[in-house]
Amino acid sequence: MTELLGETQVREPAPARSRHRADRRRGRDPGARRPGRRRVGAGLAALLAAAVALPLLWAQPAVRLAVRQTFTEIPADYDELYFTQLPTTAGGQVVVPLTVVQHGTPGPGLRLQVSLTAPSGTVLGTTTVTLAPEPDTPVGTTVRLPLTEPDAEVRVALLGHDQTLHYRLQATASPDPKASTP
Repeated sequence: MTELLGETQVREPAPARSRHRADRRRGRDPGARRPGRRRVGAGLAALLAAAVALPLLWAQPAVRLAVRQTFTEIPADYDELYFTQLPTTAGGQVVVPLTVVQHGTPGPGLRLQVSLTAPSGTVLGTTTVTLAPEPDTPVGTTVRLPLTEPDAEVRVALLGHDQTLHYRLQATASPDPKASTP
């Protein structure tokens, strides 16, 4: 509504329209959800997906190793010692495949002490092996010790270092043919 007052015109503000009419005029369904609610729903879905995915990822050894390496300071010079394969028994002997990798500045030959120990603590056999590793190159060896007891523990020590390996051999029970299932 317009009125003339002297030489100026004064307009009265239009009455406020209801949101329902404004939405209908813009082509929106008045019952439809607003964009803000969709964002909240998407955020909750992303949070739920992360809550499910993180434990599944953490269960993977490679992921745990990568996280541990991220937060663990590894010295520039260090030596790796590991079983190339698990120790086995063959022909009355224990076969112990080992690998050493020297990282950083090359040093003198590395000495490995491999021993076989009975559950009582008695040493059944021992030997020392010297390896001449190249920097960042795996060097493997296989050590054989006589097996006199079916239950024993293989112990490997990198002499002059704190790295050790242990593997327990156990006698396997012979299968009972009567206990097999059809």
